[in-house]
Amino acid sequence: MCCLSPSSPSASATSSRRGQIVASEWPPGPSSGSNPHPEGPPPGAVDTDGEEFGGRPAKRDRPESGRGDAVRTADRPAGDGRDRISDLPDAVLLSVLSFLPLRDAGRTAVLSSRWCGLFDQSLLDFNACQPFPPEEGRGCDWFMHAITDILAARPRVRIRSFRFVMYGRGFDGRLDVVDGWLGALARHGLRELDVDMFYAGPRPTLPESLLKLASLETLKVFNCRFPNAGSAPAPLLPALKILDLSNVDVSEESLQAILCHGTSLESVKLKNITGADKICLRSKSLTRLYGDFGDLKELVVEDAPNLEELVGIGLPSGKAKVKIVFAPKLQMLGYLGISVRPLVLHDTVFDGGIVQLRTLMHSVKTLVIQVPFSEKGYTIFVAQLLKCFPCLEALHVEPDKRSISRRVNVEEWDTENSIQCIEHSISRVVFECFGGEDCQWGFLTFLISMARALKLVKLYCWTGKDWASDQLELLDPKNRASPDAEIQFFRICKPISDLYLCHCCTQRCQKENRVALI
Repeated sequence: MCCLSPSSPSASATSSRRGQIVASEWPPGPSSGSNPHPEGPPPGAVDTDGEEFGGRPAKRDRPESGRGDAVRTADRPAGDGRDRISDLPDAVLLSVLSFLPLRDAGRTAVLSSRWCGLFDQSLLDFNACQPFPPEEGRGCDWFMHAITDILAARPRVRIRSFRFVMYGRGFDGRLDVVDGWLGALARHGLRELDVDMFYAGPRPTLPESLLKLASLETLKVFNCRFPNAGSAPAPLLPALKILDLSNVDVSEESLQAILCHGTSLESVKLKNITGADKICLRSKSLTRLYGDFGDLKELVVEDAPNLEELVGIGLPSGKAKVKIVFAPKLQMLGYLGISVRPLVLHDTVFDGGIVQLRTLMHSVKTLVIQVPFSEKGYTIFVAQLLKCFPCLEALHVEPDKRSISRRVNVEEWDTENSIQCIEHSISRVVFECFGGEDCQWGFLTFLISMARALKLVKLYCWTGKDWASDQLELLDPKNRASPDAEIQFFRICKPISDLYLCHCCTQRCQKENRVALI
């Protein structure tokens, strides 16, 4: 998330598109007594007689458009003194500025009126990242003073996105300064805000002016305390579409206010949230809700007519009650496990027993479940759960952690009892953390022998190619209900955060961490 610059040669000498290093020299603005947009020519420009001030022959004037004159640059003799960089189009120069530290990018503003305008355009995506490790004299106070001066010097420059990263004490005790930034950014028409107090302790509280950013569409907050939104007038953040909170302290009242009163909210991602024990979702606009939810006591989807994806990764390891009352467009649901009790679908409690007709959820196409191989009766639980989703097309499976670390009793699967989704609609199966244990093989062979519409099986494991080849030989095509189904083994190269595995959302798979074995 954060941009950590190497210690050599200098932390302030490096940058990237994800974060630029602010340094002590930035372009002078009105606050420092100089004009950032001079109307006259810069020092060294030609006068009306064609001679440079001082009597020396003047350099040939170059067009401000950046396209050059009638003579091609390639045709000019080397060493003719022409500024070939300024011949480049604005788009190319802006791309170059985006790779520079903010200090160096700002210095270009004194070259000419064109370069000054280019620097203003580069602030469209304002990346402010505190130097790490901090250089002498460039701590939190200096960093915040730099941002304040830049915003004050350019009150009319458009800023579309603002990314702000700090370390150490963060802005603890200087809430008024950040409040002033948010007020200025609101006037700039800010659309995206990313705040990360990396390794800041204690977590600083964001000012309530955050909730007044009427044009804000994307909000990402990491390692902070969310402002109190319970008493704020509705609608809150009326243009907000994407909300991403990670390691954030937020009260249940504030979280509820954002979810219910965000009239444009489409996607919410919550990770390691503290302060809220219950989520009761009532939103006409929300389409995706992701999170770990391991510490929740209750998750209720009361009225979500456009909700399509609901994924709580930590639900099987917690003790949350899950209740889905009204979500007619829900297509992806997970993680469900034997510990998610009670599970209420519509108005019926699912307890692993007989499935009633009104319990069925025909809209769900993708289901993520944690199979409790270490629990007695896991075959009955999984079979009855799958009956609640008769139109299922993709099944993602994860074994419970206890079955991976120790031997468990293997139960026989009932092949006589019909399960509609397995026999008629499931076309894809994804098995995470596949280790080849007998209990896992039993479930896999059961699915393959029953699924007539199956087209693809993906098995993610920690072992090598030889092991995968041996496992594949055990899956005899003669025992498959769909002989043409393709079976693929993948090796996970390094641990991946649970929140970003394949089946959490459409962008979740990190392909660089997965290698095809066969």
